[in-house]
Amino acid sequence: MATQNGSKQDPQTLIRSCASLLSCRDFNACRQLAHSIPTSDPNIILQLDQILTIVHVLSAAQRRISRSNLDWYSILRLRPEDSANRDLVRHQFKDLMRLLNPNTNKFPFADDALMRVREGWFVISDPARRASFDREIDEEKKKGVTFWTMCPYCWYLHEYERKYEDCTFRCGNCGKTFHGVEVKAPTKDMMVEGKEQYYCYQVSLPFRYPVDENIRDSNGGIGLPSNGKRRMRIKTLARRVKMKGFIEANSDADPDVEEEGVL
Repeated sequence: MATQNGSKQDPQTLIRSCASLLSCRDFNACRQLAHSIPTSDPNIILQLDQILTIVHVLSAAQRRISRSNLDWYSILRLRPEDSANRDLVRHQFKDLMRLLNPNTNKFPFADDALMRVREGWFVISDPARRASFDREIDEEKKKGVTFWTMCPYCWYLHEYERKYEDCTFRCGNCGKTFHGVEVKAPTKDMMVEGKEQYYCYQVSLPFRYPVDENIRDSNGGIGLPSNGKRRMRIKTLARRVKMKGFIEANSDADPDVEEEGVL
């Protein structure tokens, strides 16, 4: 690699520059610089392989398949269809372990990358855990391109394209802005039968109070009747079910419906 004055930099100096970029977790710049370093020296080749392996593993670890699993196939440099080939999986794991060996790889975050590789091996090497992981991948694919979020001010559910996840939205009902965090999509038991509405909450309030309120003790408090037992009455005041409708664009209709009844 030549400098501005035409002289070539020492490959070992460039390796140190790669290590500096790696320590800052600037993976793209580190990868680009590593690929530009001459590879005539076997020792330089080994160091570049070590650096690029760290970059690959940690970059792949930034992608999540689900809330509980990273992209283990990418971390182990495998395709999902190759996972049944145990010899190939074992070869990839051993190769990554060799390049990330803490006794020889002294570059930044080598231990973090090694941990991710071991976690990937723990999942992919076991048929039952791998099958469970594959099911999670299939479920994520079935989710489609939309996600559900809820306004924390009026509890209205909204559905948006997934590319807008974690963005700030303005609620179509109350007009307030909120952070679009994914929530569980409405289930069948939440839906109002025959209507484009869902149950938001359901409350039953049992109220317990004494009947003999006119009996007072010497201190002015509520006293006890002659039999020594206080008569109590329990009554359910109301059962309130609030149903919210799905907001449609340019709709002026009020989708709120409340039903109240004394039980």
